[in-house]
Amino acid sequence: MRVATRTDDQAPSAPGSAISPLSFFPLARGFWRGGTAVLAWSLCAGLLGLVIVNVAVQVMITRWHASFFNALERRDAERLVEGIGQLAMLAATAALVAALTVWLRMRLQVAWRGWLSDRLIRMWLRRRRFARLAIVAPEVDAPEFRIAQDVQVAVEPLVEFAVGLVNSILSAAAFIVILWSVGGAITLPVAGGVSVPGFMVWVAILYATLSSGLIAVLGRPLIHAIERKNAAEAALRSAMVGVREDAIAIARADEQGLRQSVLVGLMQAVVKAWYGIAALLAKLTVLINANVTLMPVVPLMACAPLYLNSSMSLGSMMQIAAAFVQTQFAFNWFFDNFIRIADWEASARRVIGLRAAFAESDRRGGNMSPDAP
Repeated sequence: MRVATRTDDQAPSAPGSAISPLSFFPLARGFWRGGTAVLAWSLCAGLLGLVIVNVAVQVMITRWHASFFNALERRDAERLVEGIGQLAMLAATAALVAALTVWLRMRLQVAWRGWLSDRLIRMWLRRRRFARLAIVAPEVDAPEFRIAQDVQVAVEPLVEFAVGLVNSILSAAAFIVILWSVGGAITLPVAGGVSVPGFMVWVAILYATLSSGLIAVLGRPLIHAIERKNAAEAALRSAMVGVREDAIAIARADEQGLRQSVLVGLMQAVVKAWYGIAALLAKLTVLINANVTLMPVVPLMACAPLYLNSSMSLGSMMQIAAAFVQTQFAFNWFFDNFIRIADWEASARRVIGLRAAFAESDRRGGNMSPDAP
């Protein structure tokens, strides 16, 4: 009796079914196992250590703001000179940490991409799938492009997302403490005076909620627009490769005009897809620029009443402003990465679609002769 088994390179669904980008993780997580596990986990540990050091340096820089601007308010020249030296050391440390982070991050990205591309190439060549895909899964365009390009776009941002997300979580925790302790309480002139403890924390949360909510609403269509663009680009490349491969047959059959009209139509589809992305990006740019402009001003306006009535020093106000900006960077991680998340989701779907096509090729290829295309 023959028992059907599922091999490691088979997908659970056919390419025509709904594909979740989360299906990318079961395919790609093998990099953290087997022969590449030591390298993968070592690079991750190094990146985590650098993120912790980076957050510590940023906290020290916000404290420097308090010390420097208090010295400026007191006109303490000696303390100002000392503060300039401290800032130089902090800046050098931050630059070194950033350089090491980029180096380790790229090492991880390249190693992970190489491992996954090698795995997909082996799947593609196994069981003559490269010859069968065009018949059993014609909707899967340009498998070579998906392996070479979509894998890169699906892998590299994930590393950056992970580093950025961990940095944002640690930063949010550290700078919320600063906002709560340094900002203190404020009394609102309502109902005879209402005291709000840690008011700058609530200002930061409210501001981040509004900005991230707007980007989520206006930016969601960008995911589908990028998917359409990627599909149009791949179809054009596939058609152009077909012209090169069938050059002799096309010349004999005098099909140049027909192929030219097809390529022109595909190019127009690419241009139309890019026009749609440009319109969506223009809307998002309005929000992004408004956010960049308002972010450093909001904490100064919120703290101005306390500074004017001498309840807060200039140094404390500038420290809060610096901590507020860092908190927004942490809270707005989704805001700042929405476009790249959309691009990643589109490419991840294409990679998973290719893996699903391999399984479909195996299911339907049994009725073909081993030498059939």
